[in-house]
Amino acid sequence: MQSATLKKEAKKAIDELSEEKVKVAIDFIDYLKEKEEMEATLEILSSRELMAQIEEAEKAIKKGKLDEFIPWEKVKRNV
Repeated sequence: MQSATLKKEAKKAIDELSEEKVKVAIDFIDYLKEKEEMEATLEILSSRELMAQIEEAEKAIKKGKLDEFIPWEKVKRNV
């Protein structure tokens, strides 16, 4: 099932819940978001390649080699 369809189903289900159950649903959704963020963080931390790239970037920043980086203004346009 596509994401848009799933979201419509979720919104419809929430609309049918009591206020108390909506609060429970929101708490559960917050838990799922936090869990997903934690899983992404752990994935990065467990990647030797990514951690090496992060360490190289931190060293470059400390040495003032900011020309090695792409400015945020250019990056955010492509996101």
